Amino acid sequence: MTANRPKRLAPKSTVTATLGTLGAAVLVLAGCASTTSEPPVAESTVAVDLGSYYSQPVTWSKCGGTFQCASFTVPLDYSTPDSKPITIEMLKAPATDPNQRRGTIVVNPGGPGGSGIDFARYAAGFVSNEIVRQYDIVGFDPRGVGKSTPIECLDGPQTDTLVATLGTPETPEQEQQAVASAASVGVGCEANAPDLTPNIGTVPAARDMDVLRELLDEPALNYLGLSYGSFLGLTYADLFTDKVGQFVLDGVINPDLTNDELARGQADGFQVALSSFIADCPSHQNCPLPDDPTAATTKINDWLAAVGKDAIKGSGGRELTRPIATNGIIGSLYEPQYGWGELRSALRAGFKGNGAPLMNIVNSFTGRQADGTYSDNSLDALYAVNCLDRTDRADPARTVELGAQWASTSPTFGRELAWSNLPCYDYPAPPTNEPHVITAEGAPPILLVGTTRDPATPYGWAKEVNDQLASSVLITFDGDGHTGYGRNRCVTKAVDQAFLTGQLPSADTTCS
Repeated sequence: MTANRPKRLAPKSTVTATLGTLGAAVLVLAGCASTTSEPPVAESTVAVDLGSYYSQPVTWSKCGGTFQCASFTVPLDYSTPDSKPITIEMLKAPATDPNQRRGTIVVNPGGPGGSGIDFARYAAGFVSNEIVRQYDIVGFDPRGVGKSTPIECLDGPQTDTLVATLGTPETPEQEQQAVASAASVGVGCEANAPDLTPNIGTVPAARDMDVLRELLDEPALNYLGLSYGSFLGLTYADLFTDKVGQFVLDGVINPDLTNDELARGQADGFQVALSSFIADCPSHQNCPLPDDPTAATTKINDWLAAVGKDAIKGSGGRELTRPIATNGIIGSLYEPQYGWGELRSALRAGFKGNGAPLMNIVNSFTGRQADGTYSDNSLDALYAVNCLDRTDRADPARTVELGAQWASTSPTFGRELAWSNLPCYDYPAPPTNEPHVITAEGAPPILLVGTTRDPATPYGWAKEVNDQLASSVLITFDGDGHTGYGRNRCVTKAVDQAFLTGQLPSADTTCS
């Protein structure tokens, strides 16, 4: 379903987090061959046994500039609280005006696999000045991610293979390669991290977040969750409704959707975003596409099919395959201000046989370094978390069927998104969550933000969650790109007001 945030940080007011991107990281779960799992264990059944975790001492130490870092432990398996502990790392950007400090906002940038530590470190780049002045911003790396007892499934060459082969196959041989590389994820996770493999889904991460709340000495959790972070926040609200403080969820995922519904929605979302890019392209001198939108879409799709049959030169001695090329396009659609310009240049080069610009876009988003290693484990964590979060898992035959169906509404991305979910078919641990409506009955009103042409978290999901929650307000950003906070003044003002005054708009509001 999801994917990690961009590795690059844009200037203030443009930093965003992402869901559903890049190479092997475009994981959209779709499926048949459903398995079932028990619902998450109720918090009240384990709280008594977790006292030592909720009361553990936390020592903050300087970690660059004014930042402070600390760690805490949580049980590997919450159904067995006396199981061995794992470590969660966190970073705090203290309020710049201690005399006006209002409390703490915990942040999550998306993914799964995105680093909350990195996100909090750049708080001044995405949170308004007044928020930074009055709140401590705390980011943590969720279990299995980054510095928090990370899961390691694939090495650099194996990840290269996954990124290059897991996508739309043009030949039977490519289909076999995609199936094999997908299976390697679960094999690697189980071999390298057998204890973490069944224990790093969103439900235990939400439980970790409540331990964090207590250790921050906050009676209720104030939270800003972007993209996948919205799903983590909703899961927390489901489990710890009476501990919800001011919640803002931007780029909303509906937790009631099945894997195939999520995947289909995302494929269609990227197609809508590509149409916006195509409509805008002729207004720029370096546009490599014809003015007619239908002809432009056909040119892109025909080129992707050709690259699928005969890969072209990429960068670093690697070839640009169709999965890499498609996901270079996908990654560029998240941020119109920067990504669309890169995409115009990259397509111009690609049409001429030079795949390096598109490959470099993918390298940037996936964290691939010049020596062939990856800067973090975000791709491994992305698959491991998503494979535990929903019950339906598609086998290869069903994947082919789904791809054909989705191509009817998303000719560019439908098959790609269907194939990208395949690692979960062979994942060696059962799901620990299942799709269900979350109402958070009794929680304070939750502020939702949905962008009408969001490529990764379609606007319809925000509307559905707004209908499902017992109390919420939806801010609609009529625009392009992924998430709205920091990208639109009207949205930013509403979010800031929620945190600074506790006041939400009196009714659903549209920003343009």
